[in-house]
Amino acid sequence: MNEKQVHLLGMAKVESFQNRLRVRFPRSLFGGQQKTLALGLPDLPKYRAIAEAKIEAINSDIALDQFDFTLDRYRPQHRQKLHLVRAEEFKSQVSLLELWDKYYEYGLPKWKESTQVYLKTSIRRWLEKAEVQIDSVDKALELRNFLLSHTSESMTKRVLTWINAAFNWGLKRKLVGGENPYEGMANELRHNYQKTTTPLAFTSAQKLTILDNFANHKGNWNGRGVTGKGYCHYFPLVKFWFLTGCRPSEGIGLTWGAIESNYRFLLFAGGAVQLVSGRTVSTNSSKNNKVRRFPINEELRELLIGIRPESPEPLDLVFPSLTGKVISYNNFCHNAWRRMVCESVKKSTPYSCRDTFITEQLSKGVSSTIIAKWCDTSVKMIETHYFDSSVINILPL
Repeated sequence: MNEKQVHLLGMAKVESFQNRLRVRFPRSLFGGQQKTLALGLPDLPKYRAIAEAKIEAINSDIALDQFDFTLDRYRPQHRQKLHLVRAEEFKSQVSLLELWDKYYEYGLPKWKESTQVYLKTSIRRWLEKAEVQIDSVDKALELRNFLLSHTSESMTKRVLTWINAAFNWGLKRKLVGGENPYEGMANELRHNYQKTTTPLAFTSAQKLTILDNFANHKGNWNGRGVTGKGYCHYFPLVKFWFLTGCRPSEGIGLTWGAIESNYRFLLFAGGAVQLVSGRTVSTNSSKNNKVRRFPINEELRELLIGIRPESPEPLDLVFPSLTGKVISYNNFCHNAWRRMVCESVKKSTPYSCRDTFITEQLSKGVSSTIIAKWCDTSVKMIETHYFDSSVINILPL
């Protein structure tokens, strides 16, 4: 076959389909029909080189008029060879990052987008840093010590929890052998919230001061909007947190489509929006994967009606930023919350609004079971993390 004939016939190419690599053959080889062949490889840089080598061999066969139209010659052989290698051999052959990448790819279909971004930008980055000093996938103690010396105990716990899950997954698929050296290691460590379980609810006076600070900062909240520019823009969101006890991200991600037209209930059914590494990331469900209807009382109804645009779209944010985009929680805490709240009530966060709501409801005699349903939590969590008994006697009934 001469060079002109090869050009007219076309060449095979590598392409990505659903994050997997495959070969796309020229239609001219099959009478105008499109043929593809899955290579059984994820679309990652290190596997691209393997795919390109396969393409080069295929195109060589095309040029030499030796193309195998059954495609048997080009089908991936790695799966057959995989079963011939003993688990003990895999233990030394699979690196920490290789095991993680295989586990990550396997879990992609079931993880929320925010989880995917977190695993990529946080967990994997620490594994990359550790890989420099840890030459084997089973060096659990070395990984633990490396993490504790380079990051917080809380992050160490998170990384070890995820790599433990990845190792268990690898054991089931014969990618690693022996016993899981990470089993139970994360249980020895604690997150910051586990070290200090003391809730921090605001007193009635503190709550009013906080709302006044936001309402009047470089402007004025008049019930239907703000005049002037300043942190008064965030007054409706802060009041919403106080009136619902929702998680901060649930308020930030609330859309008008989640509010019933008669203003009797609103739905916390997902739609939480977060800024992760500068990207807007939506979740498909609440933290505990539950859909809940929250009753709207008169004060909350007035707030929502007061800020409702004339014809909002269902996916429009109820509480957008000053520029009409998603509010950055971290920026809000660092700037608005720190200036409007922390100068008078130190160590508080917007989660203190959740503590306040739950503590107020308990002081009114609402049962913990009902509050738990409203707030997507448990009675045990209310008792240990949200109920602030130090202010219960000074809250109004």
